Amino acid sequence: MKVKYLSAILASSLLIFGCNSDNDDEVVTEPPVVVIPPVVVPPVVVVPPVIDGVSIDDASTVVVKLDTFDSTTGALSFTVANSEGEALINVADYDIVYFGFPDPASPSIKPKAWKRWHVTQNYQCDSTATDSCTGTLEATDTAGKYTFNVSDLDLQSKASANAEMIYKVAVQIKGALASNEIELIDPSN
Repeated sequence: MKVKYLSAILASSLLIFGCNSDNDDEVVTEPPVVVIPPVVVPPVVVVPPVIDGVSIDDASTVVVKLDTFDSTTGALSFTVANSEGEALINVADYDIVYFGFPDPASPSIKPKAWKRWHVTQNYQCDSTATDSCTGTLEATDTAGKYTFNVSDLDLQSKASANAEMIYKVAVQIKGALASNEIELIDPSN
């Protein structure tokens, strides 16, 4: 019997003292799991070009600002708006006149006649009449901006031989209620 007690004491002492390892004091923890919230990217908003404006036929005022004028080719770009600065669209009717003046710095055999001399070339469009437009007027992607091109501008051949000229242009845009005041404008080149 003594052996039974002895084996029970030995088994219980092993349970109490364990394997006598040093790991009993350490607490093993796994690294914390960090949850990163997803990055929310706002949608990209594409703004289309402005195509809204006031119709030329509804405008009570017309203001034309010449942006570019190439005196060699006659190419023009200009902005059409009302007096409040709102873009005018549906422009179709126009009178555009190119002028060639003698250069005042250039010598002349007949000085008085030379100062009065000039040549012109006209382009116009009346949308109520068919086939009456000369030159090409086109609206750009921006409301109120237009280009005008001609293929037959030739002021030099109408001038005196060897004349040095200064070029100008007059642009009149016509609406049903109003048109702009005409003024002579120098080229940008």
